[in-house]
Amino acid sequence: MTSGFHKLLAGVLLVLCSGMLQAATVQGLYIAELIVPEQQSQPAQSQLQQGLQQVLIKVSGSGEVTNKPAVAAALQQPAALMQQFSYQSTQIPVATGDGREVLGQRLIMEFDPILVDGLLSDAGAAAIGHARPEVLVWLVAQQSSGQRDFLAPDGRIYSELNGLALQRGLPVVAPLYDLADQQALALSDIWGFFEAPIRTASNRYQPDAVLVGRLIQSERGGWQTEWQLYSDSQVRTLQPGGSLSQQLQGVMDETADQVLATLSSSGFRYQETGLQLEVVNINSIADFLQLTAYVRQLPPVESALVSQVNNDRVIFRVEMQGGIETLEQAVRLNPRMSLMPRLSGDRALGNGTADDGASGISYRWQE
Repeated sequence: MTSGFHKLLAGVLLVLCSGMLQAATVQGLYIAELIVPEQQSQPAQSQLQQGLQQVLIKVSGSGEVTNKPAVAAALQQPAALMQQFSYQSTQIPVATGDGREVLGQRLIMEFDPILVDGLLSDAGAAAIGHARPEVLVWLVAQQSSGQRDFLAPDGRIYSELNGLALQRGLPVVAPLYDLADQQALALSDIWGFFEAPIRTASNRYQPDAVLVGRLIQSERGGWQTEWQLYSDSQVRTLQPGGSLSQQLQGVMDETADQVLATLSSSGFRYQETGLQLEVVNINSIADFLQLTAYVRQLPPVESALVSQVNNDRVIFRVEMQGGIETLEQAVRLNPRMSLMPRLSGDRALGNGTADDGASGISYRWQE
């Protein structure tokens, strides 16, 4: 195996960290979706460009990444980074080029993680990983009649915000608005942006940041929105303009830029959790991709994040149902996975740092 392979593989890993916070895991970072009028044998150039832009923004966490010269150049040949695509029928109406309205097709484009991360590195950016800060969203609205109430988490506004957050790779959650929430936080507290009770009530959900929005409907049916974002000890006021959809887009973009930017700062660290799975003898990108896909599809595995690469060793952090014995049972029928002595202490981490108490297991990948 060449040192060039090791450098390339290490350069495309997730953000590695140890510290005090827990992260939400975001999937589908390298997948983009568009609603299009019809299926084609190959996606159009403009569709591939939109898809690659979506992925680069999600993976990097930055809405400005597409302005970088290296990224702008790559967007001229987006097909070079695409792995595969597919279509799904929808019930969403969409206009065709000749003015007709048809039921749209969902175009799903999957881009190569190795190439995408390499492009970001060339552009002076970075892939910030699947472990992301989670944002709790409280919403209240005043109807044109003057009546105020909490907005339902299964309603249109939350649904639209969630879709926009997915486009940015930002995990968002809604409160339950149950009796415990109502006792801890009055509607007037949210409407008045009273920070202390909002933060206290939010502690129940252990979010990394809290977004609070108040929406005011005019007599003509239009909406004006005002927001506050609580992140660590900071408070940021957001006042987007335009239509309601444009305001939601603006506030979610600003929230994502603000919250995800913390991942590139030296003061922000996540505590890695889960069983440590080490696999040695990984000698090519193909080995790495096959191994990663295999580990993630194992029945007891709920999530598997690459923690580090060191020479021919790959270490995963695996969240799963059951313990080491459950994983051993799931793996034992695969002839390419040969069990080795279990990991412990510094060897489990592989970097000379102190062990955090997580148990580990080691395998050799057979040729």
